[in-house]
Amino acid sequence: MSARRIDQPTARQVRLGSILRKLREDGRRGTQDAAARSLGWVPAKLNRIETGRVGVSERDLNQLFSLYGVTDEGLRTYVLDLRARGNVRGWDSDIRSVVSAVYADYIGYESDAVEAYNAETNLIPGLLQTHAYAGAVLDMHLPDISEEERCERLAIRDKRQEVFKRPNPLIFWGVVSESAFEHVVGGPDVMVEQLEHLLNLSKEYPHTVNLYVLPKQSPWHAVMCGSFMILSFQRSWEPDIVYLDGLTSNRFLEEEWEVATYSRLFRRLTMEGSYRGPKSLAIIQYYLNEHRKGR
Repeated sequence: MSARRIDQPTARQVRLGSILRKLREDGRRGTQDAAARSLGWVPAKLNRIETGRVGVSERDLNQLFSLYGVTDEGLRTYVLDLRARGNVRGWDSDIRSVVSAVYADYIGYESDAVEAYNAETNLIPGLLQTHAYAGAVLDMHLPDISEEERCERLAIRDKRQEVFKRPNPLIFWGVVSESAFEHVVGGPDVMVEQLEHLLNLSKEYPHTVNLYVLPKQSPWHAVMCGSFMILSFQRSWEPDIVYLDGLTSNRFLEEEWEVATYSRLFRRLTMEGSYRGPKSLAIIQYYLNEHRKGR
């Protein structure tokens, strides 16, 4: 069966292409052109497969396995399964008319990730935001959008939080600057609800939602180059990715050295710069009490 052209690649198809590209590079099979010619393909075909723009048939996938010397049955089975699942278009494929393609891809990756490492400098992490808090942030970022689009965007944010309710929930590790609890986003009532939500999440999901508070006096604020998210997947063949979310654009970092740089920074933030456990929850409780006074 020939490869099927894809108008809008799913996140899994893009990830499958990334895995195949990594197998080619790790196996020292040369450039895309050289690998394609070894199989008697036109070079553009392999490029489209590696970027997820066309599907890959099982026959072609087995040819690539042979060329790259992939003998690990676990890896072969996993990639074949990813290919099959890649044809199933999840809800992340249905929202591309509302959000950017990069954000839609991110949601697809987040749905399959097993762990997430999030550093936030000014806001509560998106996965932990209440509907009202997320709405207040959205109103400040995009004050001119229609009510319909506003509702759609908030529904997307709410649905993302279902990763905590999966049979194998996403394990979340968050480093949050203390200033995020101090800011009065949406008013005292919104902040009270938001901080109560954080404390409840920590109690309800003690092994799933892990919060670190970066105190205001910590010198580690100097190396916080902005918010970032690292997503980690179940299989070692799927490399971690970094997602950078900005006001007007967002992007992925997938080069090994870039991901390693952010991973090292996150580890040091948790080990050297931040409070965790009872001490971090005490800080959140302090600001919750302060916002209650402001009502």
